[in-house]
Amino acid sequence: MLLQPFAQNITLRPAIADDVAWAAPLFFAAGPAVFSYVFASPFEESKAIFCQAFAYPQHAFSYEHAQVIEVLNQPAGVMISYPGSLKRQADEKVHQVMARILPLRKLPKILVNLADLTRIKQEVAAKDYYILGLSVIPELRNQGLGTYLLQQAERQAQTHCCQAMALDVTYTNTAARQLFERLDYRVTCSKSTHRFDQLTRSGGLHRLVKPLASPGAESDEQG
Repeated sequence: MLLQPFAQNITLRPAIADDVAWAAPLFFAAGPAVFSYVFASPFEESKAIFCQAFAYPQHAFSYEHAQVIEVLNQPAGVMISYPGSLKRQADEKVHQVMARILPLRKLPKILVNLADLTRIKQEVAAKDYYILGLSVIPELRNQGLGTYLLQQAERQAQTHCCQAMALDVTYTNTAARQLFERLDYRVTCSKSTHRFDQLTRSGGLHRLVKPLASPGAESDEQG
């Protein structure tokens, strides 16, 4: 539930490329160790890489898949999410974007890390709706904005006729896991590798899933 005075003063809109200056660093801050692992680069360099990638269209890290929450017309948070039917295609296009952004010398290590990551992350079914991540600016946290973003993601999932929500959270991100579990997400799988744990210091990844009621379920129950 949103806390006052936010309840009457929030809006949600699609992100645009010009949001990169604030939205990309904010999103990166939610998981810098994992992004540094994916990009095989130190934190600051990885942040710059992600900011460049965010501004490109048609891939998994793109602003095109992001939603921006605003309070009193000022940016307050960002979320990247998409239906599972789109995720595989969006993931594949990340490689094309990385080839444009990164020097060739980095690509071998990145490919090794991505191959390792595929042993940890579970596939997302076409009928699931996947949340890559979300982040709220520090001064507005614990005010219900993260919950609001997750609720909006569920509404988007239902427009795509998805059957469940899915997301991943690191073992060490206990605050995020507690938020998700309060909203009825449940851990369905937990995996790690020595390489992932060693390079990220975040243990491993929990996959959390929340089944969604079918569109007609509520009316059926009322009838």
